[in-house]
Amino acid sequence: MAGRFIFRKDVEDVIKRGQQEILVSSDARISSEALDLLKERNIRIKYAQEGSSSVQDRDSLDSPSMAGDSELADVTDAEIQKIVERVIERIREIKHDDIGQPASREARENDDDMIICRCEEITKGEIKEAIRNGIRTLNGIKRITRAGMGLCQGQTCERLISQILSEELGIGRDEIEPTTARAPVRPVSISVFATG
Repeated sequence: MAGRFIFRKDVEDVIKRGQQEILVSSDARISSEALDLLKERNIRIKYAQEGSSSVQDRDSLDSPSMAGDSELADVTDAEIQKIVERVIERIREIKHDDIGQPASREARENDDDMIICRCEEITKGEIKEAIRNGIRTLNGIKRITRAGMGLCQGQTCERLISQILSEELGIGRDEIEPTTARAPVRPVSISVFATG
């Protein structure tokens, strides 16, 4: 009896032995390549129940349970369609862009644990807290939270921080001053400065 996972190599071994059927456990998972080869060579699959001597013959390779998910055999097309619709609806909620509408205030407030500055691991909640405590500029947020002081120097997060600042203060993004740009600092040997 083949193992819990059936791969193309397992089917090729069956073909080399000249067999026309493969015995697998009822919970075995069959890879798509193995399933294609089984269909191509018309090899029958026999499922054995674990802890039992009974063997169930399965002629149809198109059955959902052939991929090892015997519980899917009881799922109707209507139920699958409902699941697909729920997944699509959930994705739309996550994107906050169902018909081009911005996310509701409640949805925006629930994402305070979202990391805005990946370099320094600063969350949206920390930035909002700094703003609510009186910080009104990007430079102020940078000093207080360290958001924008990481390796990217704000290249990734500055736009997001200015959007949060704009929303919290109720002002346009064009009214927010950009952060003070500084060139990267590196150690340089004195010989570079020597004139000669």
